[in-house]
Amino acid sequence: MTQHVVIVDDDDLTLKLFSGIAGEIDGVVVHAFSSSTEAIDWYHGKTVDCFVFDYNMPLPNGLQMIALVRALPEFAHVPIVIVTGAHEREVRYQALDAGANDFLQKPVDYREMLARMTTLLALRAAQKRLAMQIGTLEQSLLDAEERSREHAERLEALWGIANNPNLHDDELMLAMLQRGAAAIRPGQPFRGILSRIEGDSMRLVSMAEALGYEDRLGSEEEGVGALIPLTDTVVGRTLDSGGGTHAFEDILGTDRATSLVQAHGWRAMIVTSFSAGGVTYVLAFASHLAASKPFGAQDNAYVEVLASFFATHYQQRWQSSRIGHQLEHDSLTGVWNRSRFRSLGRAAFRAGEPAAIAVVDMVAFQALNEAHGHLNGDAVLVEVAAALASKAYDDELVARISGDTFAIFFPRAPSHEWLIESIRRFGSVFADGMGIGDRDGKEFLNVAARIGFAHAPRDGTTLDALLLRAEGRARVGAPAAEQFTFP
Repeated sequence: MTQHVVIVDDDDLTLKLFSGIAGEIDGVVVHAFSSSTEAIDWYHGKTVDCFVFDYNMPLPNGLQMIALVRALPEFAHVPIVIVTGAHEREVRYQALDAGANDFLQKPVDYREMLARMTTLLALRAAQKRLAMQIGTLEQSLLDAEERSREHAERLEALWGIANNPNLHDDELMLAMLQRGAAAIRPGQPFRGILSRIEGDSMRLVSMAEALGYEDRLGSEEEGVGALIPLTDTVVGRTLDSGGGTHAFEDILGTDRATSLVQAHGWRAMIVTSFSAGGVTYVLAFASHLAASKPFGAQDNAYVEVLASFFATHYQQRWQSSRIGHQLEHDSLTGVWNRSRFRSLGRAAFRAGEPAAIAVVDMVAFQALNEAHGHLNGDAVLVEVAAALASKAYDDELVARISGDTFAIFFPRAPSHEWLIESIRRFGSVFADGMGIGDRDGKEFLNVAARIGFAHAPRDGTTLDALLLRAEGRARVGAPAAEQFTFP
């Protein structure tokens, strides 16, 4: 689905920055304007899914633009984001009172803006889907009006929870799940269940009951974290049938009435699946009572809206985890990078403790690269990193600190003899060749390394001093007594 975002800022650099961030969201088309009057001339009669206004710009400014947009019926529910400076707290209150849905504070954080706009656009897309589905209902006008009102209230409740600044991460997820359980059939006890598919089983990630019905649903043996085989479950059969959303007003007596359903006494159930970060999740709402009225298309759509929210949240969490991993780990070998090695080492280093550092410098690695090619050279580095990491104890750190150089931090090296034995432990990885190429016909290259070391407090009383000394002792020309060569 294509979504249109209007961004207005009189600063050209900021306009390009905001446009670039919004443009990274799948399906988004950005319409950027350096003046509010140009934007006004353009958006009349157009489809817009989100507005982003800078407060401080030539008239009409951000606050005035909110009033102009909200005066048009077609934009009554389109999300508006106002951008303010850190000192403009009163302006934010005025913007929210005027009809803004969210605000961003300059300087804008890239990940925060991306996350907030993704959530707003996901909810806007859900609004539009619900609005389209309302027109297809075949029930009587009275029933259609009732369903429309219920869904408008349900969507408004979700919107309020999603934009509650006091709810974060797992608290926000639990609140959305609890709200969903309450809104499936108001007045009927439902439990919301969120699961993650792991092979042939599902892991219970989160559960929540509608407020006021916690005791009436009882407590099953399976709790959060439990692993349940998919065999003979509604979820398993739903996934086998191709996924999608499936609703049962009374599951007993149907071909989905599994032994697990009967054991827990579930009657009404609505189930859907979604994917995020390469993982499949399942969202289900279940009750011990038959549904008080049949499930309809809007009920399916409502559950899918919730699933879309959870998918966005888990995708953002996965992306954040990947970014964090990339910032802390070497991109080629996967071990810690130099910056993170120093940070973790300093945190573990205690003045007066006999800590130590060993630096592993590959011998003639440049010649190996030239003889076998950079791809094979990279393969050797990956193998060396994995081999060194496999020799490390739980409290020892292994990092790649430069092109062909690795470092090992020992938080406690009780004696010189212990340190020498530990260096030999790591040096033993060079006794065998390092693999290159694919699995079929894999070749092995014999590589050697010099290992220099430094031991506190004799060689230094800080981590940086030890690292500098160990690096020097690993270089060519260092005294033989200060380095080891393997094999």
